[in-house]
Amino acid sequence: MLRLILSVFFSLILLSGCKSNAELMKKSFDQHYKVLDRGKLNVIVKSQACALIAKKAISGAKKNAEFHLRSILGNQNHRTKFKEVNRYNNRGKICVEMAAAALPPL
Repeated sequence: MLRLILSVFFSLILLSGCKSNAELMKKSFDQHYKVLDRGKLNVIVKSQACALIAKKAISGAKKNAEFHLRSILGNQNHRTKFKEVNRYNNRGKICVEMAAAALPPL
């Protein structure tokens, strides 16, 4: 009986560890990004993200580009314009490269 309880407990630990790795494989971000900074709000950031679903890859690339744009501009008031630069498949995932441009506020 003790052996059965220990084997079930050990199996649950293994299964919970595999679940977190599966979540990491669903969406991945590229840590490298490109910046074109001409001063003030004239900044363009290009970044990319990969996911199993195109919609998640696009939203991930937008979030990643917005994060890097915000890290460059700081607390300057601006609005963001997104443009999809490239889309390709890599090892069964859909990868999207997104450009985020900072524009003056309305």
